[in-house]
Amino acid sequence: MITKIFKRLSVSAIITCFFLSFSANLFVLFTRSGGYFYDQIFSQAFIFSLNIILIIILVSFSQARRFNLRFGASHLISFPLCIILFGQGHYLNPQKLIIAFSLLFATNIMSKEISKIDPIKDFFALGLIFSTITYLNFSLSLFFLSIGLVIIYISKKKEALISLLIGVVAASSILITISHAFTGQIFYIPPEILEKNFFTPFNKENSELIWSFTAFIAVIISIVLKQSKFKKSRYNDLGNGENFMLFWLIISFIFRAFELYQDKSLWLLSYIPTAFFIGKFFEVIKNDRNREIFFFSLFFVGVISNLYRNKIILI
Repeated sequence: MITKIFKRLSVSAIITCFFLSFSANLFVLFTRSGGYFYDQIFSQAFIFSLNIILIIILVSFSQARRFNLRFGASHLISFPLCIILFGQGHYLNPQKLIIAFSLLFATNIMSKEISKIDPIKDFFALGLIFSTITYLNFSLSLFFLSIGLVIIYISKKKEALISLLIGVVAASSILITISHAFTGQIFYIPPEILEKNFFTPFNKENSELIWSFTAFIAVIISIVLKQSKFKKSRYNDLGNGENFMLFWLIISFIFRAFELYQDKSLWLLSYIPTAFFIGKFFEVIKNDRNREIFFFSLFFVGVISNLYRNKIILI
């Protein structure tokens, strides 16, 4: 049973996760190219798989209050699985990785217990992070609204807001200075190196049906799990990591609905929070047989849909 490997964090689980990620990326690139192994397909699959492992590590640490062998194990299977279901990540470039990792650092701050959030340091850091991604894409300023997830619970609201403002001013000043020094412009002009796609964009558009349904299911999972957790915990013990991930997922729906991406991306912003909640659902399923059924159901849906959409097989 493959899901048994991911019950605990272990060397074998991490190695298996990497090969699952590599295989999933290779499969998606193969099908999206019409069933051809083009020159860079292996290197592209390898690069993205390395980033997937790093993303899983950051997500796992955001959920771990103390290190143990169980934290993050479920994400080692959900992130590779969601690669097959997603299949739309070909508009991926260094700028978007910067945004993704910035949001993951914000998730780590939001995931702290309410009583352990530092209104000075943490809000200053959030100001830096959200200002940076806003400078890259102004529509990402929507993430400033997530501050409300934390500030309503802390007592030193004034100090927190001042620190947030200082972080915004500091980040904006640095970014404007750098931009002006290299481009002569105050507003951000993406350099070619940050806009260069890791994957060669495919001419054929891919279907959104499978992934949009998966993202919607992730929203439902997040709401159900949060209600269950809230009933068992005091508010001081609640971290906002899951709330922030839900907020992130909702923002991805807004980006898709209003086409707020700077290129032809459709759901790229939704990949991490969707995989996160799928992983949380794996934790809820205690029966090994049911975990296997859930895994292989999603796996076969992803495989068949990719093969069919890209006309590798005809049904």
